[in-house]
Amino acid sequence: MGVLAAALWASPSDASIVQALELEELVQRSDRIFLGRVAFSESFEYPNGQIGTWHRIVVERHIRGTLTDDQEVVVETLGGVIGDLGMRVEGEPQFTVGERVLVFARDGGTLQAVRPVGMGQGVMRVRTQAGIDHVRQTRAGMVLMRRNAQGRLEQTAGALPREERLDTFLSRVRTFVDRKAGGDND
Repeated sequence: MGVLAAALWASPSDASIVQALELEELVQRSDRIFLGRVAFSESFEYPNGQIGTWHRIVVERHIRGTLTDDQEVVVETLGGVIGDLGMRVEGEPQFTVGERVLVFARDGGTLQAVRPVGMGQGVMRVRTQAGIDHVRQTRAGMVLMRRNAQGRLEQTAGALPREERLDTFLSRVRTFVDRKAGGDND
């Protein structure tokens, strides 16, 4: 831990150090998993003065949890912009209106919003190449760390080390959902 503290003190921070989650851990910690398209984002101010943003996601495929009748989920993240005031939290996911995302979320945001699991680890980008959907995990603003067998911290790539076909990845996710839940999905 002393080496980690020294490294943080010695250089400016442009990333959050985050405990890396393997795919099974992302699934275990998620109340909801869904594929959808970002429809709208709106920043707001918390009572303590911090800024957050709500992102409305129109769900096209539901993998775990229940949805309301309108088939939309609001994802809450820390950071955003209100007028001339902005707040950024390294490691929090960023959303772009119109993009497709696969979200691993837990309940607990304000109102009926959910929060991504593991900061940005819980939001994966979907893109289509030659008619085939692929998914990738962005690690922007995060350094993912895990303890090795000797108990030392080491950097790792996390749940999705490289881009993968969406259908293949969702099959792996479904295996963990079925194993964990014993039927509390869909």
